[in-house]
Amino acid sequence: MLGTTPLILIILPLLFQIIIGRKAIGESISLKFGTVCLISFSAQIVLSIIAFYVASYNSNLYFEQHPGSVRCGMGFLGLIMLSLLLTIILIVVITIQYFIKRSYEK
Repeated sequence: MLGTTPLILIILPLLFQIIIGRKAIGESISLKFGTVCLISFSAQIVLSIIAFYVASYNSNLYFEQHPGSVRCGMGFLGLIMLSLLLTIILIVVITIQYFIKRSYEK
């Protein structure tokens, strides 16, 4: 009912941090590690909000096509909890990458 687009939007910042953060640690790109972390963390917040609005829009389209069906908000609660979980995972990944970067500098 909610579609896969909100899920993809929520996962993108974590994938960005893992891939581009690793390249920033190895200095194979011009972005600094702090900039990559800031981009991924702010993108996590913004894309989580956008994902919620996309899911809401998809839900409204579904209920317009199927009048009289029961509305349930548990999907939205799951989307919010997944967003919080992935934000915590993102912070853990940033911390691990920071310690890896620090060990390379020694």
